[in-house]
Amino acid sequence: MALKPCKVCGTLNAEGVETCLSCGHDPERSTRPAIFRYFAIALIICLALPVASGLINWILLQLKPESPTPSQPRVSLGKVGQK
Repeated sequence: MALKPCKVCGTLNAEGVETCLSCGHDPERSTRPAIFRYFAIALIICLALPVASGLINWILLQLKPESPTPSQPRVSLGKVGQK
């Protein structure tokens, strides 16, 4: 008979038991409800979206050729109204 640790408290239990002798939970069950898993996935997506958006914008900026800027006429810096 092999011993397996409980996923909730870590106590070693026999392989075929239905409840842990220390904490009373099912030793094969996961420790947290699924809502925590979904919340963690949503949090990772919320943190990754701005990074991905910035990366895509940077790549598009690198691929876009620079358009020539029209040259403006130079304005003299002399005083206006002087003769």
